[in-house]
Amino acid sequence: MSKRTEQVAELLLQEINKVLVRDFEAPLGTFVSVSVTTVAPDLKNATAYLSIMPNNKIGTVLEAVRKFTPHIQRIVNKTLKMRFVPRINWEIDERDLKYAIIDEALAK
Repeated sequence: MSKRTEQVAELLLQEINKVLVRDFEAPLGTFVSVSVTTVAPDLKNATAYLSIMPNNKIGTVLEAVRKFTPHIQRIVNKTLKMRFVPRINWEIDERDLKYAIIDEALAK
């Protein structure tokens, strides 16, 4: 990644997390945050990797975040001082799932 894409990815990470904390109403008993963002070299698309706890709520929370995307995109577009703000796509951060499997195995 170039320095510019790294800077944009870091800004997106901060701004998306701010919007999630401030405006997103996660289902009761869940925690949602963006752990990593990656930005395409042309700065047109970005992928935000979601960390969702507990793991059994991933499907419902991911669906809720996807429905909330237009609001997040609108706020990020207003906040970032860029000509073109990358379009946000969502993925689940697989590292959390792997950590949960390891923790479960260690607990036995």
